[in-house]
Amino acid sequence: MKVKLNMKCLALSVFCVLLIVFLGAGPSFAQMGQGGGSGGGQGGKPVDGMGPGMGHGMMNGYGFDRYDSRFAGFGSMIFNEACSNFGIPVETALSDLGLPKDMDPQLTILEVEEHYGVTGQEIASYMAANMQQKPASINSRQQLMMRQQAVQNMRGTGQGMHFMHKGRFAYGNYTTFSFDNSSGEVSSFAVGGDLIFNSVTVSDFAFKEERVAGATAVYEGADSQIFLHDNPMGILQVRAFANKTVVFDLAEEVEASMDTELSDSPGDAVIVNISKNNFAGYLIVFKNYLATATGDEPIEGPDARVSDGRVTVTLVNNSVVMFRASPMDPVLMQTGYRYGPHVAYMHQVLSREIARGRIGAEISLRAGGDNASVVNYTPMGVHIRERDRDRVVLEVNSDLPEGRVITINVDNETVNLSSPDRIRLRFNGKVIEKAGNIDELFAGGNRPLCYLLQENETATMAVYIPEFSEHEIIIDIEPEAGEERAGEETEEEETTDESSEAEPAPAFEFGAGIALVASIYVLRRRKQ
Repeated sequence: MKVKLNMKCLALSVFCVLLIVFLGAGPSFAQMGQGGGSGGGQGGKPVDGMGPGMGHGMMNGYGFDRYDSRFAGFGSMIFNEACSNFGIPVETALSDLGLPKDMDPQLTILEVEEHYGVTGQEIASYMAANMQQKPASINSRQQLMMRQQAVQNMRGTGQGMHFMHKGRFAYGNYTTFSFDNSSGEVSSFAVGGDLIFNSVTVSDFAFKEERVAGATAVYEGADSQIFLHDNPMGILQVRAFANKTVVFDLAEEVEASMDTELSDSPGDAVIVNISKNNFAGYLIVFKNYLATATGDEPIEGPDARVSDGRVTVTLVNNSVVMFRASPMDPVLMQTGYRYGPHVAYMHQVLSREIARGRIGAEISLRAGGDNASVVNYTPMGVHIRERDRDRVVLEVNSDLPEGRVITINVDNETVNLSSPDRIRLRFNGKVIEKAGNIDELFAGGNRPLCYLLQENETATMAVYIPEFSEHEIIIDIEPEAGEERAGEETEEEETTDESSEAEPAPAFEFGAGIALVASIYVLRRRKQ
């Protein structure tokens, strides 16, 4: 009798456990859908906006109709009609999308995809990123979200810094723009998906050639150059070798104002504040310290004026106007950039010191790609000799007679920022002394100094190099006392990954439970 009672209790306990498991497995079964695949819609069809050209992606406008009803049924729309709806000339769209000039514009979007291999998703993303006619029902946040999604679709995934060049457009992970070589105009200039300048025009540009490679785009004119960088600062430079007028037409909600505080100290430099939705950046007009014939004398004539949503810059021979933002990340839904007071002040100082010629170069590293962005402000060679997780080795060389500062912008995947106190910077093998504030780095002196400031998942490091020849700068993580060997940690991580991958599916757990109940029942029958 006692054995029978124990068996009944055991069976009841097992039944309760199995009931809990089954209830937990229910949502997982529901997510698998009728077709048995995970992550899809009903019957295994693609979810909204997924997959080029077919299924729900086509019917709902490739994910854009939730912002703009003109995308509804986009796949069945005639190409000519689509261009008209979004205010883009057919000839321009054909060129930008790499389609033949003599293509029949009466083809539907899906027919274009079938005949020419340019997907409906690509065409929809192109229209969303470059539309000229915007409905009044869409607010600025929705426009930004749609543009960010469109740019990521056109460019592809990944956090690395590089431009994808297509027709007139260059899609970077941070910086996107269009360049018209017939007029020398940069248009639709955006950083982090946020439109900053509708256009940037250089007088008498006289285009000669373009070079778009990695994280840098260069456009050569007869006596001027335009440089654009796909980096978190979204740097745009116009370098003049003759008298030039550069006009920046501001995008909607972008504001500009003369910065008298920063402009007082650099002497012949002019600095203009550029702001939008808590985003902060600067237009800096200064001497071209890279020019070989500038000497030590200041230049005269550069100027900037702000009026009616426009900044007009006057440049002279060997002068530069540069746009530089406080570092941003290409994050969807990010419509405001809020920086702590220390970070905002640091970037004010860096902009001022670039205008003074005290910063030699800026380097940006992102672990999601092999490219790095190096922007030179003075004659200085910067080379990345080694780049591994938590270890970066830079080689710096120059013939400059005086010291300079270099800045390095990294993310949490490049260097582990979870313990900033353990980040170690070494100069020619010796640990660099840390400064208490950014201003100390520009006070001169005969010893190297460094300054590090972290904001969210990124950090900016500045290093003062007192004199030049060839130097090595190493960024790595100082090991903790008694820290376990990296190999053991790696093995633990690998074990964890394997165990998570080997986790049984809910259906298997349920089947095993049924088998267990059956076994217990047979055992009890035998003992009876």
